[in-house]
Amino acid sequence: MATFHPLRVAEVARETSDSVVVSFEVPSELTEAFSFEAGQYLTLRTTIDGEDVRRSYSLCSAPRDGKWQVGIKKVPGGKFSTFANDVLQAGTEMDVMDPQGRFLLKEGAGLHHLGMAAGSGITPILSQIKQVLSEDASATYTLFYSNKTAASTMFREELQDLKDRFLDRLRVFYLLTREPVDADLLSGRLDQARCKGLLETFCQGRSLDAAYLCGPEAMIMSCKDALVEAGMAEGDVKFELFTSAGAAKPKAKVVETSNANTVPMQVVLDGVTTSIELDKDKNMLDAALDAGLDAPYSCLGGVCCTCRAKMVEGKASMNVNYALEPGEVERGYVLACQAHVEGEGAVVLDFDQQ
Repeated sequence: MATFHPLRVAEVARETSDSVVVSFEVPSELTEAFSFEAGQYLTLRTTIDGEDVRRSYSLCSAPRDGKWQVGIKKVPGGKFSTFANDVLQAGTEMDVMDPQGRFLLKEGAGLHHLGMAAGSGITPILSQIKQVLSEDASATYTLFYSNKTAASTMFREELQDLKDRFLDRLRVFYLLTREPVDADLLSGRLDQARCKGLLETFCQGRSLDAAYLCGPEAMIMSCKDALVEAGMAEGDVKFELFTSAGAAKPKAKVVETSNANTVPMQVVLDGVTTSIELDKDKNMLDAALDAGLDAPYSCLGGVCCTCRAKMVEGKASMNVNYALEPGEVERGYVLACQAHVEGEGAVVLDFDQQ
């Protein structure tokens, strides 16, 4: 199971006027625990104004870099992103969970990879671009990257350096929504119609082997539809959603019951089984946290998979599920932050079966 470790912040580097890159020092004894694949994220935890706050941020460094860096864009009203941009300094110690996530590169040599990102959605895709182009001399990558303005575009210089290094294998097309550009196709948001136009204009004659989408839900779902319409297998279109713990926490799903409003629940965590009463109106993660258990979680929106657990007994339904594969659901896995009991029987939820 994923575990928090205290890490020292090595550097907080200004990337744009409203974004920073935070680097962590990982001691040698934790190097193995913090090994990662391009596209994975770190969950950060700290105390802000007396509140325990945790957020997940994608690693923008590549595994081969030997660095652990995340890009954090300031979000209006965002408690953690504001803290990271305005307060966080080198030398600060912060709890960091070992890398997690399934937004991974498709295996295979000589593939044409296609990335579509909006704003800070570039962070995991940047890691993937660096990794795949450095390790596979026959791979190619096309990136469509949407931002409000050129000045707000994260990692623009680094992307240019990568283009210079991989002249024949990396193509980058910038879309701007609040600044004029010469080509109409590159002016505006990434939606289904624009995605279709980009594919027809810039990807004709090129294979579409794997696509990686990172940004807000509307962008991801519309671009995914365009890619499937263009002939891509749905399983080759991978995506990572933006979410905020404060905004993403779902309302409790009311389950119609007969008499009692609770069922017995056992939670297996770190080898210890704890018996609690599960309110049928409450999700299973909240029930565990309210009982004082240090159950793992991050986004609270059904996106990050940090709270993945197995239903050993009982039945559950999920409000949303953006993280688990169908096969995992069939085997009884749930996202605890989204899981609500179904029926009257006792529940056994095991966080240790990963």
